Amino acid sequence: MLLHPSFLVGMGFGLLVLRGAIGAGGPSSSAIENTRWLFLGAFVGLVVGTVLSANVAAVRPRRSGVRELFGSTPAPGETITAAAFAGLLLGPVLIATVLTALGWWVLRGDPDIRPYLDVFLAVQIPVAIAALGSIGIAVGRWIPSLLGGPLVIVAHVFTPLLWAVPWILPSQELESGSLGGSGVTWHLIYLGAAITTWVAIAFARDRRTFLRAAIAASALVLGIVAAFQQVPEGGW
Repeated sequence: MLLHPSFLVGMGFGLLVLRGAIGAGGPSSSAIENTRWLFLGAFVGLVVGTVLSANVAAVRPRRSGVRELFGSTPAPGETITAAAFAGLLLGPVLIATVLTALGWWVLRGDPDIRPYLDVFLAVQIPVAIAALGSIGIAVGRWIPSLLGGPLVIVAHVFTPLLWAVPWILPSQELESGSLGGSGVTWHLIYLGAAITTWVAIAFARDRRTFLRAAIAASALVLGIVAAFQQVPEGGW
């Protein structure tokens, strides 16, 4: 996934965002401010590249016309879907974890960012990448088209439903709500439920079983409940 052109294009887009942001700051931009934009641009590129490359990885067997040949091998059909998720964890999610650790170490000297640096924020970044990559894989398993990945990105940008609960939220914002500290717990439940839902949907394409349908439905209901529990009145 990390070497596929779709991932490299996504990272290039992140660098383009970085260049525009730093250029807008003018010559007075400080080194720590430029570093902040560096990590933000890298994260944006990572999001775009992860969704696109994960979707391409899931679509590749069907576009190559070898899905039926895989069915004649001793390994079960779910092996290919499992391999896509393994690639997601060992590729983009691992990169996100490394970037998060580096960002924590570098940006702790930024007085504007330091109050938001906690374990909750650090955990959300690779988990959000895993969730978005899971969406890309699930969409690719059900929609055999390269347009699936771009559609996921467009939906995240232009669909208000997907902005109802942002993937990454600072703990201070959740703790200041009516739920207090439990808002953090509900947000983590929301992220876990989202990943479980899309993983179950992806595997259901290989073989439709009652257990997989029950897992997907249960995780979806739990995710909706968690979303309503943490969203303040009027939205974010």
